[in-house]
Amino acid sequence: MATLADVQTWKGRKAVDPDGDKVGTIDEIFLDRQSGEPAWASVKTGLFGRASSFVPLRGAELTEDGDIRIMVDKGLVKDAPKVGAAEDLTPEEERRLWEHYGLSDYDEWQGDDRTTGLAGLEDEPAGAPGVVRLRLRRVVIVSAPTSDDR
Repeated sequence: MATLADVQTWKGRKAVDPDGDKVGTIDEIFLDRQSGEPAWASVKTGLFGRASSFVPLRGAELTEDGDIRIMVDKGLVKDAPKVGAAEDLTPEEERRLWEHYGLSDYDEWQGDDRTTGLAGLEDEPAGAPGVVRLRLRRVVIVSAPTSDDR
């Protein structure tokens, strides 16, 4: 499983499917608030990278070529529900993504946000409750890898 340290170098890298076909370019990384682990990425797809699709990071890995191999087919990503990556997703948008990719572990949950206090993430405002409904939290990556890193 990719760690937070791993995915901080993934922004701007090419995402490829299990067959090596280009899916797009990784734009944003999202953590699962329930586990605190990297769980999803938004990927710029289509001609000129104008569209954006969410892809699960379960099983994703850095290849020898410096690409990120995701474990879902390019066609499945193309047909994924279109949701905005700029703001928090709604619970319904999250559920649609989990269902589209056949992931059965989505559930509404309550508890502590395990992403709070992680290095590089802003904490919740003072006095904010520990109960969280949305599972995905966008990670703001300050620096992307240089071309020398690829």
